[in-house]
Amino acid sequence: MRRLRMLLVTLAVVAGSAVVASAQGWGYPDRDRDGYYRNDRAIANARNFGYQDGFNDGRSDRITGHSFRPTHDSNFKHADRGYYGGVDRDYYKQMYREAYQNGYERGYERRDRDHDSWRRY
Repeated sequence: MRRLRMLLVTLAVVAGSAVVASAQGWGYPDRDRDGYYRNDRAIANARNFGYQDGFNDGRSDRITGHSFRPTHDSNFKHADRGYYGGVDRDYYKQMYREAYQNGYERGYERRDRDHDSWRRY
């Protein structure tokens, strides 16, 4: 009876360890140990979608004569285009917004063909 109990406890410990080990191996390493498990593809999506949306909104604002306002568009406010999981939603939004602001700035700037300098309009 004692051996059976010991065998069951050992099996439970081994099974529990296997579950924890497999959960850590899903490709979401917490590299900086801040509690967020990141998926590099999800972060790449946030950066790509954020930059693209920011660039398009910045260019559109410049063309239509709006002032420089990178945080006023709905894409910046929602910051979730392309989110499919794989990373904490708040972290995704943070990465999206950083890329969005970079893209917006680049889209708002325009190369002046008559002068060799960058200007904002």
